Amino acid sequence: MLRHCQRLAALCRGHLRTARVPVGAILQTRTLIQPSFDYRFISENADLLEANALARNVRDSHPHRVAKLYDEYRSLQTSINESRSSLNTLSKELGELAASKRFPQSEDPASGLDKIGKEKAMENLRDNARIIKATVQGYEVRLSAVESHLRYEAAKLPNLTHPDTPVGDETQARTVRIHGSLHEVAKVPSDGVNTSELSGQDFKDHYDLALSLGIIDMEAGAQVAGSRFHYWRGAGALLELALVQYAMTRAVSAGFTPHITPDVARSSVVDACGFRPRSNAEEARLHTEMSGSDPTADSHSSGESSQIYRVTPVAEESRHEEGAAADPLCLVGTAEIPLVAMKQQQILDKGALPMSLAGLSHCFRAEAGARGRDTRGIYRLHQFTKVELVILSRPESSDHELTRLLDFQTGLYADLGLTFRVLQMPTQELGASAYQKFDIEAWMPGRKAWGEISSASNCTDYQSRRLGIRARLPVSRKGGAAGQAPQFVHTLNATAVAVPRLVVAILESFQRPDGHVVVPGVLRPWMMGINVLAPDS
Repeated sequence: MLRHCQRLAALCRGHLRTARVPVGAILQTRTLIQPSFDYRFISENADLLEANALARNVRDSHPHRVAKLYDEYRSLQTSINESRSSLNTLSKELGELAASKRFPQSEDPASGLDKIGKEKAMENLRDNARIIKATVQGYEVRLSAVESHLRYEAAKLPNLTHPDTPVGDETQARTVRIHGSLHEVAKVPSDGVNTSELSGQDFKDHYDLALSLGIIDMEAGAQVAGSRFHYWRGAGALLELALVQYAMTRAVSAGFTPHITPDVARSSVVDACGFRPRSNAEEARLHTEMSGSDPTADSHSSGESSQIYRVTPVAEESRHEEGAAADPLCLVGTAEIPLVAMKQQQILDKGALPMSLAGLSHCFRAEAGARGRDTRGIYRLHQFTKVELVILSRPESSDHELTRLLDFQTGLYADLGLTFRVLQMPTQELGASAYQKFDIEAWMPGRKAWGEISSASNCTDYQSRRLGIRARLPVSRKGGAAGQAPQFVHTLNATAVAVPRLVVAILESFQRPDGHVVVPGVLRPWMMGINVLAPDS
């Protein structure tokens, strides 16, 4: 046994010399939430996951690298356990030798050593124990680095994809159904509603209408906050409030609990929900710290600019506090983020599912790369108001809940009187988190194009694994016995009302030849008696 421990100690010296830890790997362990990835599934299905990433055009996803790191992680765990076992054996052997000192004779029959031999043997055991202790510490440092790198690589894997999803870019989107017929009409209806009686007037776009109606002020918004910020004015402000009340009233009637959420969230939370809170340069720097390789040679960067705004309190700008720098606050791009994250690191009771939440928030998006007519008027803004729906469900029920969300959305827009179509989005339009996604586009006759007004996604356990959201659900145990165990819930999200896009659709769809715009009947209870928007005198 003594010779075995000496060989182990010699081997461990070599590992101590080669164990190096990237600085970024240590920093990455200091986060609020540690995700729970299924590394065994990733390792056993690396080919499938690689093909899935390619179909989604995700270039910085490396499931085989995750599998290799997982093998190293398990090997290090085994080495640590074996070293600790050897250390226990050494400790036991040392204790036995120490106890044998009570024999007065010059040679201890139990050990076969004289007094001097015993002292030397005990010193050798102590030396080897010190070496193995130091080696275990080295293993643990290396294990921490590998675990951080493993989490980093696993976090870049996109969700799996529903088998019915079309493969390709946005041109491959599949039209599920179309509601309404305004897209078949070339001229403005005489009364702004009835498409069977048309005038000879061409449709105006929403911005010309909004300016003539005096309901928005883009110039003041630009002077105060910069381009693509705006003020709602007069009936425009009432129209936003009416859309919010309409959506919330319908959501509550459908069983959703209303919330007004924070407009900020920690960077780690934003990341866990599938959004990118870091710049390409920060991603590249983190990648280099983690793997030690050149990110350009690795095709690490997705090439897409982050749409997230970061928030730094003025009082903290000069402090350079490590905790704040590692997990800064971000402005949310959707209430989906704070709604899902409010249940982070919780185990829910099975009776709480499905949990249906509706959230009102301001949304902030950098809209980097947007150009052309999409930047005209209020179609694409940096700040807007939105009502978002989120459902936490049992895994086996999430497909049904997605249908429920779609039915809610289509009923909402049908009752507004809009012409819209439902699209099943292809693989390259799913983002990181969505397993399946549907977009709803309204016909905007002034733009002479379909424009997205909402989407609905099933994210399965992508977000819940990263945020630690589980529920006690029934499981089958060995021998057929029934029981309960914590399982990751499925999360779903859907837009009820994104105010500016719906205002665009309403203005362009219900305009009259005289420049007036008819207010949809379902919004009138909140419009303070205004049934028609009239040009500003």
